[in-house]
Amino acid sequence: MLEFLLKIIFARSVAKLWENKDLLDLYLKTLFGKYRNKEIRFSISYLFKIQIPGTDKYLLVLNRRIENQLQPVGGVYKRYGDDKLFNEWGYSPDNKHNGLDVDSESDGDLRFKVIGKNVVKVIKWFDEGKEREVSADREFNEELINTSIMNAHVFRQIKYKHIRRFSKHLKWSEFFSCYEVLVFDVFELLPNEEQKEALKTLSQNKNNLKNGYAIVSSDDIRQLRFMENGKQIARIGAQTKLLINQKF
Repeated sequence: MLEFLLKIIFARSVAKLWENKDLLDLYLKTLFGKYRNKEIRFSISYLFKIQIPGTDKYLLVLNRRIENQLQPVGGVYKRYGDDKLFNEWGYSPDNKHNGLDVDSESDGDLRFKVIGKNVVKVIKWFDEGKEREVSADREFNEELINTSIMNAHVFRQIKYKHIRRFSKHLKWSEFFSCYEVLVFDVFELLPNEEQKEALKTLSQNKNNLKNGYAIVSSDDIRQLRFMENGKQIARIGAQTKLLINQKF
């Protein structure tokens, strides 16, 4: 009996280690490896998979910071509370010199740098869901309702489900000149019948980037470019591949 229980415990322990192998690798590299005392930049965000019913097409919006780039609806999570815990981690927010500038709209965004030895602490804090945004509604409303892309009455209430979390650990960023930890939560919109019809109607409109959005195909996403009449009219952000279960 004891031998049987020990086998079960061992099997579960191995399974748990396998599930968390990436986090364990990150822990070892940042606590004991060359990244321990380096500044590591975090960007923790969420994306919406909004598929036009009955098609392989998806609704994307223009990036508000990067000109002529389409991407999924979504954005960076926000944090609440004071800076006490973050300051213990050697926290520094993004600014125009070390990242993307912070303005009134981006204040509190989970886009910042910490000292390497505290990287896993940040991830554990995020997983706890305390003193941070946990809903994905805000960016949906800001990017689709407030811009009148979607009808406010039809989409006054939305349902969605979390379908995956994708992370990239300790990748060098030429743009930010530092190593990064990127975390993306992907949510899938679950439209009701009225919302499905609204999405179908939207997809029938001729694409015009001046309207702030485009309906793109899965092939467009794979190629990371939006084409019309054989000409590229917009780039597509690499993270968009997560909508079609690809990595980047």
